[in-house]
Amino acid sequence: MVISMTNRLLGVVIAFALTSGIVAHAASAPQRPLALITLTSASALPVALQTAASRVTETATGAFDPTAAIRAASQRDHVALEHLRQQASQLKGSAHPAFNQYISDQEGALTELERTALATSRPAVASTIAAMDNLVTAAQATLDLELSAAAAPTSQDSGQSAKSHGNNR
Repeated sequence: MVISMTNRLLGVVIAFALTSGIVAHAASAPQRPLALITLTSASALPVALQTAASRVTETATGAFDPTAAIRAASQRDHVALEHLRQQASQLKGSAHPAFNQYISDQEGALTELERTALATSRPAVASTIAAMDNLVTAAQATLDLELSAAAAPTSQDSGQSAKSHGNNR
């Protein structure tokens, strides 16, 4: 009973602190509102909710500790880039090593953005996190393009082989 009450009280305190952080951000930086999140599909819902939660947490943390928010976003984006690297294992031939090099370059740019932001006395949290997120978004778009390009010749080849098998009969 006591543990249940303590957990509820802790939940209320955390919710209040998070809400206070968001209000503090809104009051101190009205020119940098929270980014809107659009949900694309039911399958992307867990990812979108996780992203939304991360952004709210980073915004609230950024109001109190900008460096912690930037570090958390950088860590999240490094993990996202690593997931993209794993997804790229489907690529064949020279496309796979080329994409791995591209991801390594994106990771270097991400680290450089983090270093540059943390080198200042009052880092611009929202713009730094947005720039880091843009690197991941660009990498995702590149991977999608590479995967669709890899899939296109395969469907053409199967059509060609079906035609050639038909001619042999």
